[in-house]
Amino acid sequence: MSGPIVVVGDVLLDRDVTGVADRLCPDAPVPVLTELSSVERAGGAGLAASFLAHDGAEVVLIGAVGPDAAGQRVRGLLSAAGVELLPIGYDGTTPEKIRLRSGRHPLLRLDRGVTVGTYGDLPARASAALRAASAVLVSDYGRGVTGLAGLRRLLTEVTGRTPMVWDPHPRGATPVPGVRVACPNRGEAAGFAAAHGADLNGRPVPDPEAVAAQARLLRGAWRASAVAVTLGPGGALVVESYGAPASVPAPVSHHGDTCGAGDRFAATTALSLAGGVRVRDAVGAAVESASRYVASDGPANLISLFAHPEIAGSDTIAMEAAT
Repeated sequence: MSGPIVVVGDVLLDRDVTGVADRLCPDAPVPVLTELSSVERAGGAGLAASFLAHDGAEVVLIGAVGPDAAGQRVRGLLSAAGVELLPIGYDGTTPEKIRLRSGRHPLLRLDRGVTVGTYGDLPARASAALRAASAVLVSDYGRGVTGLAGLRRLLTEVTGRTPMVWDPHPRGATPVPGVRVACPNRGEAAGFAAAHGADLNGRPVPDPEAVAAQARLLRGAWRASAVAVTLGPGGALVVESYGAPASVPAPVSHHGDTCGAGDRFAATTALSLAGGVRVRDAVGAAVESASRYVASDGPANLISLFAHPEIAGSDTIAMEAAT
């Protein structure tokens, strides 16, 4: 593998607030959460980039971060993770996702900064970074970065010679032609296929034949080399331009927190393709990696992977990961 892995996409700030909910609020029948810990993570495309950096790759992230306190925090977290950020011009707020949990039980998710601002110029080094990349991972969280015309021209230019993994979003842009692997989850694949005219009334979505039909439709519509539909505890199903669909089972059961599993899958796929691994084997490695991530309780395990106590406050663990 020569050259960095370049991650392109929407960057967020995520926070898990964990506590004890052992009483109800006196003025409404809702639980009162007594906060015990708070974990901050660079999220969205930042999670995938941080996974890759932890895996030993040289990582460049092209994304937009707002000029606010949340944006400054994200910059610091990415830098601590070893991710080089090439920021796109942006005048909006940095989106935040805050999960409130009592022990392991989710209570509420609070979203901030959901209004998208105005994007400006691409970073000066974006073109050179993409042209030198050993692989590209597009991590779309539906905030408009993947629809930027100049960026799409660059992505289209490099697909012919650089393996590209595209993790799509229902509100995001269509993958550019020539993507090596597009990796929607089962629900996303069904929605994308329906938008392209697929009839979903014939068989239930979990039916492997129905998923394979949707993947074939999307592979053709997106002009991708392969579509790998992730199936949660069912692993993944891969459709390429040749051969029969391939089912990749998960090696371990999913009983933990699945938050971030899709990013773990996409990052491992990109890393494998950068190393010259063929698509089906890359998907196999990604299924195993994502399965083990979930089995180890997902974001909770990221504390041991990405924690940097030297940049954390007295009651906060700072991490480079995401929801």
